[in-house]
Amino acid sequence: MKHFILFFSLLSFSLASQAQFDCSNGRYSSEVFSSVQVLSDITYGQATNVQGNNQSLELDLYLPQGDTSSNRPLLIMAHGGSFIGGNKTGTDVVPICQKFAKLGYVVASIEYRLGFGGFLPTEETATAAVFRATSDMKAAIRFFRKDAETSNLYKINPDFIFAGGVSAGAFMALHAAYLDQESEVPASINLSDFGGIEGNSGNPGYSSEIKAVVNLCGAIGDSSWIAAGDVPCLSMHGTNDGTVPYGSDIITVLFVPLLEVDGSASIHERMLNVGVPSTFISWPDADHVPFVSSLTYQQSVFESMVPFLYDQLGCSSAGLDVFASASDPIQLYPNPSNNNFSVVLPSSSSSTLEIFDLSGRPVYSQEVLNASSAVSTTALANGLYTVKLTSIEKTYWAKLVVKH
Repeated sequence: MKHFILFFSLLSFSLASQAQFDCSNGRYSSEVFSSVQVLSDITYGQATNVQGNNQSLELDLYLPQGDTSSNRPLLIMAHGGSFIGGNKTGTDVVPICQKFAKLGYVVASIEYRLGFGGFLPTEETATAAVFRATSDMKAAIRFFRKDAETSNLYKINPDFIFAGGVSAGAFMALHAAYLDQESEVPASINLSDFGGIEGNSGNPGYSSEIKAVVNLCGAIGDSSWIAAGDVPCLSMHGTNDGTVPYGSDIITVLFVPLLEVDGSASIHERMLNVGVPSTFISWPDADHVPFVSSLTYQQSVFESMVPFLYDQLGCSSAGLDVFASASDPIQLYPNPSNNNFSVVLPSSSSSTLEIFDLSGRPVYSQEVLNASSAVSTTALANGLYTVKLTSIEKTYWAKLVVKH
């Protein structure tokens, strides 16, 4: 059984950039930076929250430690939490921020206004919560574009800003990209109360356009908002998601059925129909945001995001091995494995080898004492696994397919 099913469409689309980034040295595809600098609690805007109070909006910025480039792509990530919880330091977004900073990106994890108001949410208050949060996402985009055009403190390329999120954060990224016409705004939203379709969370006068969307288990109010010429999207979703619909269905918050939304499968279908580049990764039998508790699913996120964004930079992801490091890869062979495989380390130091299944459960462990060792897989069922090797110097990851 295939645990990850990948659907690619229109991957031969032309990119607006023509090799504006040098990808020849492994940057943006491999962890060319070993450590990350984090700048915490940077104020990017302010706005009135659901309680009627003025709220300062903050973000954490992840930078490649020691990077000297002044031309870097930016990835903005928003956490999940059903618009009532979560934070910018959550385990759903921090591993992604750290990973992409090591690849050479500037990555921002943003906070945004939470809450519905009232005792229980309604369709109207839920719609308003999404609109408020989306306005904050747009303010963060404008914050960095303003910086690029003024002080240039963060050294980003304003033509390559990507917006992504997890669950509620993915709602924000999708709405920021595709809810772009006043005629599309739900009737329950009085635009004059929200500062127009751009919102009033800060940094007016700058564009909130993005290069592409990363949708991790999110949905959009109406997929018909997606039209020809819109930006590409990468979507990842579990078929058994009990929180955000995989397709089109009613979403429930705090046990209250609220409104019908279009999940990732419906988004992908709409994009195919109107000719918008779409990449869809469907996780069979998986529930909501499985990558938070499973290293295997987390690696699936990385394995999909890295080449998707790499292509948006004008580089070619053909043949890209996103599990390998540019300087110290590990090798597993044969892979797929029948009854055993060999592991070759980049150094001769001993390591602990662990194998995890799709749920993140450890299913095998042994000490690897030499640079090359054989590992038996006879006790493992067919499927996809994550291999973790921990040495004194570093932790290495790889994927393993077992097929008896």
